[in-house]
Amino acid sequence: MTTVHHVGNDVIDLRDPAIADHHQRSRFVERVCTPEEVARVAASDDANRLLWTLFAAKEAGFKVVAKLTPGIAFSPRRFVVDAQCTDVTHDDVRLWLEVTQEQDWVHAIAGQGSGAPLWAVERRQPSIGESVAARDLAVRVAADHLGLDRRALIVERVTDERFRDDLGPPRLLHEGEPLELDLSLSHDGPWVACALLGQETPAASD
Repeated sequence: MTTVHHVGNDVIDLRDPAIADHHQRSRFVERVCTPEEVARVAASDDANRLLWTLFAAKEAGFKVVAKLTPGIAFSPRRFVVDAQCTDVTHDDVRLWLEVTQEQDWVHAIAGQGSGAPLWAVERRQPSIGESVAARDLAVRVAADHLGLDRRALIVERVTDERFRDDLGPPRLLHEGEPLELDLSLSHDGPWVACALLGQETPAASD
């Protein structure tokens, strides 16, 4: 029997002028962060980057928890990021965390299990919409990893009233059949991102 492990990801455009001074807004910081995280942001040499790194980690964790508990609302302070940014915890759900920092963006992936995620971040063409670009990126990453024809892969979200927007999480289909890859999409400004996580099948016992 296959064990289902979920993944979530979030990319944030650090060049967005609209978020440049949020680290100086105490109410916002306290709404997003735990008291310990607030102290870390205050003590940081790059407080704005750390704040948005924590936010990306929490958003990535939320995308996993939302798959486990459909309909849950995002309350950032309930997602606790450890000092090394290697795990994020929500109540009794602890997830591993991977954070990648670049000059213009930060990307966080949270997930279950021990498998290594597939992921990518890229700048989209201005003529291509954010959602379309993120889906196209996921298709390319999956096709290249699995050796499949990209034309046979699609990303879909099916109607599911358990979720807040009445749509289930995105999933990858190959020739109409779901792949055993959990999928998460993200976009912010010019950046699009995806993360995919394979499912684990226990070894057969003798």
